[in-house]
Amino acid sequence: MYIWDVMDTDRKGLLVTGEQLAAGPGFRACVMSFFDGMLDHHRELLTYGADLCDGDRSHLLVILCTVDRQGPLPPKASPALLSPDECLQMLNSMGYHHIMPWIVSPSCSTYEVPRWPVDPGLLQKKTGVLVPGADIWDNTLFGQLLQKGTQESALPASHVDGTFHGKDTGGHGALVNLIGEGRVEEALQCMGYAFPLGGHVVEGNKIGRTIGYPTANLRVADHLKVLPGQGVYAALVNSRQNWYRGMINIGIRPTLDMENVTIEAHLFDFEEDIYGQWISISFLARIRDEMRFNSLTELKLQLNRDSSKAKEVLEKHDPGTVTGKFVTAGIKSS
Repeated sequence: MYIWDVMDTDRKGLLVTGEQLAAGPGFRACVMSFFDGMLDHHRELLTYGADLCDGDRSHLLVILCTVDRQGPLPPKASPALLSPDECLQMLNSMGYHHIMPWIVSPSCSTYEVPRWPVDPGLLQKKTGVLVPGADIWDNTLFGQLLQKGTQESALPASHVDGTFHGKDTGGHGALVNLIGEGRVEEALQCMGYAFPLGGHVVEGNKIGRTIGYPTANLRVADHLKVLPGQGVYAALVNSRQNWYRGMINIGIRPTLDMENVTIEAHLFDFEEDIYGQWISISFLARIRDEMRFNSLTELKLQLNRDSSKAKEVLEKHDPGTVTGKFVTAGIKSS
């Protein structure tokens, strides 16, 4: 079974099981999507579902589809903008509190028709109407499940709302490319929030602390998520429910003759020991490309310049735009 990759999320009362669905009074409507990136078409789907419930989101069931990250993924698996748990957090922050996870095999994107998360008869009885999102209809195999499934797996056509069939799925690939190229500022403006990347802090070579820039090395939890391109970034970092300003280096550290890509976070005015702790980085701006220096002295001088630039960028972001575990796109007017 897939294990949600952010271990500090409070999921109590959020995740709806099949047993709970069967025992409960049911919902007036149900929407279904991958919700990866929470793009415009996802928001339109949620608004449509809430409208079916006369605006009362407590009567709406949200089925969150996600690819099982446990075990190997297909070589051509599409990179993700949000981890499953980040999707859950985003839905919760938007006021959707009844969420059923649908964990599908990675092969469902290539050849294997997925199976419903619960018995389709139960889903029909307890959810009023089912509204698949554009990304569900866009997937050939999910479409087969909805339209051409066997008697055991198909829902009656009268129960499925096809409003989003054929609708635009909205630039997911373009956003993945923006982030992969390090253009996180553009991605922030498109998505409305800063791209997050979470994982546990692991020990590094500790050279940064010898030149006045200790770093927290991030071991990324979700191996399907896209990584920002190599370089130095200004970011806000969430640790133990608190936000800190910092700068992030992603690269192979050529000055130290390293080969493996690392993600290192230097938090300003921060001295706590957070080895083993979970942190989440929200990328706001790319400061420069990765560079090679002839000495650690040259590296430190550049880090001083990077630090000043990062603080300048961070000063422009209104602290009020930090909500929950996401940093939204608000900028100070002066």
